[in-house]
Amino acid sequence: MAVPGAPAETPKTGDAAIDLELKRAIGYLEAGEPARARDLIRSLLPRRDTAEVHHLLGDAEEAAGNLLAAAEEFQKAAHMDPTEENLFDWGNNLLQLRAYLPATDVLSEAVKRYPGSARLRVGLGIARYSRGQYDDAIRSFCAAADLEPRDPRPYLFLGEMYGVSAALSPEITGRLARFVEAQPANALGHFYYAMSLWKSDPGAAPSRDVEAHLQKAATLDPRLAKARFQLGVLYSEERRYREAVAALQTAIRLEPEMAQAHYRLAQAYRRLGREDLAAKELEAFERLQPREPTPAAPPPGSARSLSSFDARCREAV
Repeated sequence: MAVPGAPAETPKTGDAAIDLELKRAIGYLEAGEPARARDLIRSLLPRRDTAEVHHLLGDAEEAAGNLLAAAEEFQKAAHMDPTEENLFDWGNNLLQLRAYLPATDVLSEAVKRYPGSARLRVGLGIARYSRGQYDDAIRSFCAAADLEPRDPRPYLFLGEMYGVSAALSPEITGRLARFVEAQPANALGHFYYAMSLWKSDPGAAPSRDVEAHLQKAATLDPRLAKARFQLGVLYSEERRYREAVAALQTAIRLEPEMAQAHYRLAQAYRRLGREDLAAKELEAFERLQPREPTPAAPPPGSARSLSSFDARCREAV
């Protein structure tokens, strides 16, 4: 053990050689050769059994698609040296394995140790959402947004949850308003803010701000089909059927398999007296959703309409 205040010792030849081998392993990882990196790192462990080496081995196993082996190495690294990075990567790996209960435990403890880490709170929010703990998930994402106001990730997760919790809806809306103000060129930010405003007061007529932000989202990202779809829904509810038809036609052009857009377009055509066109859209709807007995769309923010959020959660953070 080094004596405090004593001159630093010159690294031994063996230590220097291990350092060079670890650099070579990192090179293999960067070159997309995780198996070679893994084998090399494993050969070094008997000579250097440290948290850093276990973490690097976890990276190699993860890159090779061996998530269970990676989890074991990240766990060892976190136990040996519970840094923010080691705890985050362990929790993130558990999320990829869909081991949501242990992920929640790991990330909860990590947040207690590192309360200023936004990414730990995002990971915890994903774990909580995946276990159906929606209010707690929202609180985690809100905390992450407060810690890193310019990081879009927590806002976009919050945006997918605008209809999940009535009690926390104002918390979501307020942070999305801040996000839109800080990043006015973010199309998804405008979309989610519009939807949050719209659904925050069920039964109330949407404000002009809802339409304005949906239009802004569609302008910023002309390929954002869901912005066009929601404009079509909005126009239909306001009996602006010609505008609804135009918006829904665009949504379908962008995403031809969006079943609900075909259904909504059929209803708009019927309102305009175009039963022939309505029939074609209903045929398209039935073809895309042959097993659904009714055409009722799930309310935004419901579990069924969070499929894109589920996919993003599976990609972890």
